[in-house]
Amino acid sequence: MQFQDVAGQSKIKQLLVRSARQGRIPHAQLFLGKHGYGTLPMALAYIQYLLCEQPSEMDSCGACAACKKMAKLSHPDLHFAFPFAAKDDKDVAKNHLEDFREFLLKTPYGSVESWQEFSSGDSKRPTINSATTKAILTEMSQKPYEGKFQFMLMWYPEMITHGMANRLLKSIEEPPPNTVFILVSEEEGKLMPTLLSRLQSIAFPKVKDFDLADYLGNKLQLELAQVRELINMADGDVDQALSLGNTQEQLALFFPFFRDWMRGAYMAAFHESVEMAEVFQKWGRTQQISFFQYGLYLIREALICKTSGSLSRITELERDWLLKFSGSVNVAVAESIMQALETGMQGIAGNAHQKTEFIGVTIDIYRSFKLSKY
Repeated sequence: MQFQDVAGQSKIKQLLVRSARQGRIPHAQLFLGKHGYGTLPMALAYIQYLLCEQPSEMDSCGACAACKKMAKLSHPDLHFAFPFAAKDDKDVAKNHLEDFREFLLKTPYGSVESWQEFSSGDSKRPTINSATTKAILTEMSQKPYEGKFQFMLMWYPEMITHGMANRLLKSIEEPPPNTVFILVSEEEGKLMPTLLSRLQSIAFPKVKDFDLADYLGNKLQLELAQVRELINMADGDVDQALSLGNTQEQLALFFPFFRDWMRGAYMAAFHESVEMAEVFQKWGRTQQISFFQYGLYLIREALICKTSGSLSRITELERDWLLKFSGSVNVAVAESIMQALETGMQGIAGNAHQKTEFIGVTIDIYRSFKLSKY
């Protein structure tokens, strides 16, 4: 992975290259932001730059032995720690490394939910277990094999099991020579404050629209209007844009499904909602999360229309419904529905029962609509 393969985030790229060329490389760093903003691809590109034998002022060369190994994620000085559904107490992340490499090479912007579906589809919540944490400490006590540095790339450190974070903290406080820890996280609030205080953090913003358009133009064979539609819905999230772009048929189902769902919740037609919940349950968790994200996009646009009268980021298919919807709800209702969708998305990501979660969100949305009567 090279910097040129990462969508946008030019300021962060410049910061990382500048610190590398000046020899100022923090031994413990935190790349913080939604996975779709490019935290993991950027971490891989940064590591490749530091391992590259002939880096330029902008990027790794992509041709040296180190870069070729990084292209396969097989460089001996690159170590991974990531959440997985352990088979038993002795199971470690390294046992699942080949699958994880394959997943990253195919979907570098993927989420932990898509990794879970890719690796096993197991309903068990993945974690970075104690056995993996102990293995990390053993691996990082060794010297680099080939490069100047060795790297521990920890994906979703917020999923480390209770009690093991302190052991990781001690290793970060007293790191072995020429060792760099890079933690890639979405939820800063779930990390220990003492751990955060030892990390140099880089916060990732949304990917800018024109950068996202350029990236999608290279990845997907779509017409300009379709790219514009994906950008509008993705809201700066590359993974969301790619997921929607690769599932155009599913995306065509989202609008009528969401429209009918809102109508059923408003009318308190819970028998219809139960039937819809059964359909929703058959979708994969990644598609379920995409649906909730799509719903957030629609309600957000309805809220913009309500406050400014503008509907610039929608398709013609959605326009008529949104005009009617935005005229029938107040700001409090829209914000309450968005909160319900956020809660549902978090529930699905947290391995909640899909049908039960959908029905629960439906009830919350019904209660939200009642706010318009007061």
